[in-house]
Amino acid sequence: MARAKAWKNGQAGEPHFPDQFEINQKAVLQVTDIKTNRNKYYAIELHTASEKGKSYFRVYTHYGRTDDLENDANSGQKECRYLDSLAEAQGSYQSIFNQKTSARKGYKELSLAASNIGSQQARGTSSGEVDDKTLEKLAEKKGKKKAAPKKSTLSSAVQAIVRYIYDEATNALTNTVNAQITANGITTPLGVLTIGQIEKGEDFLAEMYDIFQKKRVKNKQDRLQQLSSDFYTVVPHRIGRTRAAVAEAVIDSLSDFEQKQETLQLMKDMLQVNGEDGSLLFDAKADDEYNALGCKITALEESSGEFKEMKSYVEKSQLKTKSILVKNVFKLARGKEDKDFASRIGNDRHLFHGSRIQNWVGILSRGILMPKIVISMGVNRTDAGWLGNGMYFGDAACTSSFYTTPGRKKTRIMAIANVALGKQKKYYKITYGINEAPKGFDSCHGVRRRTLKKSEFDDDEYVIYDTKQQRLDYLVEFTN
Repeated sequence: MARAKAWKNGQAGEPHFPDQFEINQKAVLQVTDIKTNRNKYYAIELHTASEKGKSYFRVYTHYGRTDDLENDANSGQKECRYLDSLAEAQGSYQSIFNQKTSARKGYKELSLAASNIGSQQARGTSSGEVDDKTLEKLAEKKGKKKAAPKKSTLSSAVQAIVRYIYDEATNALTNTVNAQITANGITTPLGVLTIGQIEKGEDFLAEMYDIFQKKRVKNKQDRLQQLSSDFYTVVPHRIGRTRAAVAEAVIDSLSDFEQKQETLQLMKDMLQVNGEDGSLLFDAKADDEYNALGCKITALEESSGEFKEMKSYVEKSQLKTKSILVKNVFKLARGKEDKDFASRIGNDRHLFHGSRIQNWVGILSRGILMPKIVISMGVNRTDAGWLGNGMYFGDAACTSSFYTTPGRKKTRIMAIANVALGKQKKYYKITYGINEAPKGFDSCHGVRRRTLKKSEFDDDEYVIYDTKQQRLDYLVEFTN
């Protein structure tokens, strides 16, 4: 079949095509190649129309550099190829698709809940293979009528902390990923990402992790560079346009890997809490955000005995520093954790758990996660936990604060959890690879070194290997 002429959109002499048409096939493709500094998109559609008894067929394409779409959604080149029959149009469409997705070109098809490129008729519609989870969310959104806004029933303190953690999660995500939080979800210049698309990014991270685990890998840097390109192809990031910035974006260490894994988890968390009508992250009301968390949050009055008790517990627990000052304390109740808590184990202790401020939307909505890499791939913990693959807590607030980061208000957040430690196995040497408490024990305790007691642990670390052995009781906002 002869190659059809590509007419630029609006070019003089361009053949007529009816304004009303059907889209028979479509795809949104993307390629990021760190080695050649390519970051391009390519949308392709097959259009059919009928007018005055005559049938029309064309292949519509829209392509350009992905970075340019952020400032102008209509940037790039738009072209049309006009064919005499459906069979010829299908052949032309498939030929272009095969060429772009070949190993030489390297484009990959994206799964988008709503496309932002291509013809005006294609924009706002899904593209690619949309996963069941995303389809469910789209169906919920379509069938849900937006209720009139109501006066907030939350205290000002709870409204403030809820808005704070959502803002920090949103900022952390959009500063890293080439995306914005909108009424539709996580919107990139190419369109709204599906949960399945994010999971494709996780697949490439899994391949990278296999490389990190091996001592000797042939052409290691080249392979990591290619996998990094593949990762950014399916999950667009802000990586810069200069060669130096692009080269810096290569995911070539476990630290880089963990950051990207955390970013994808944050994306999934934000999609998970995006409410029934899909608008709370965009046109936010504190009550909607609060309800989406599924966690009861109660602000403790400074004059109350419970506030004073928790404030004193936090500030007096410090061993290495005395810089932590408690600003607010919130009582938490996550229904499932209360119900599932393994109180029968005994030896309950209130212990601290710190995390980056952007992670608290996820933690409050789904709880503290066991190391994700263990659950999804069955391999060793990525950050080489000193007592293996468990959930870590501390009895000194200054230790847990090390894992926190400040937000725009210059405050940080940590949790106080009730942890059922049961019978503890004490360790004085770092012991990697533990996946469960040793036989006859319920938890592990890395004992910190003291003047007359040698140990490889700088701080006391308490580790459990079953999520039912912990319950989030308090959220503490503090300065350090």
